[in-house]
Amino acid sequence: MDLTPQQIGERIKALRKARRWTLQALGKRAGVSISALSKVENAQVAASFDTLLKIARGFGLGFEAMLNGVSPALPAGRLTTTRDGTGVFFSTDMYEYEVHSAELRQKHMIPLHMEVKARELADITRWSSHEGEEFIYVLQGQIELHTELYAPMPLRAGDSAYIDSKMPHAFLNRGKGKAWMLSVCFSKDIKFPGEEKPARRKPSARGALQARRNKRR
Repeated sequence: MDLTPQQIGERIKALRKARRWTLQALGKRAGVSISALSKVENAQVAASFDTLLKIARGFGLGFEAMLNGVSPALPAGRLTTTRDGTGVFFSTDMYEYEVHSAELRQKHMIPLHMEVKARELADITRWSSHEGEEFIYVLQGQIELHTELYAPMPLRAGDSAYIDSKMPHAFLNRGKGKAWMLSVCFSKDIKFPGEEKPARRKPSARGALQARRNKRR
């Protein structure tokens, strides 16, 4: 399934309207500016992976659930297979994405098959930065990993890297042909419905006094 910026924008708008949220309400929950949300909904820009991930979190949905336009969760003990070319596709000016295992909900990993299109530093229009950690494995070509804290790292087919996703990062295609990589984004901080621990209620003054009396006995 190949999703255009217009289709992605329509899905985000539909989810927002279904909740009767304003752009401001969604922006506050997602940590995305009203201007950026408006441009995404109206397909004026191709939203980056980071932005889409924030919007999904704002809705309280998994990344793939938002793209697929469905929200029911599946039970534990799940398995899915993504055949070649059957993932969920979307693109930006820097990367082509294919989301694998998009059918599974409530998971902590987002597997992405990515083509790196940017070739020069001037082609980096935005740096990625999102929660969690990311495993990168080069499948084809020559890729250069750029990060905020480290020197550029050249990676060839078979090479891998593991990074803190919050650290701004970007990729360049440094070869003559196409460059493909596997990116697995992981976050242990994702909370699913029912996983949140109930807040502990503070005992009343009377209850606290009774607890102290019982402790002395």
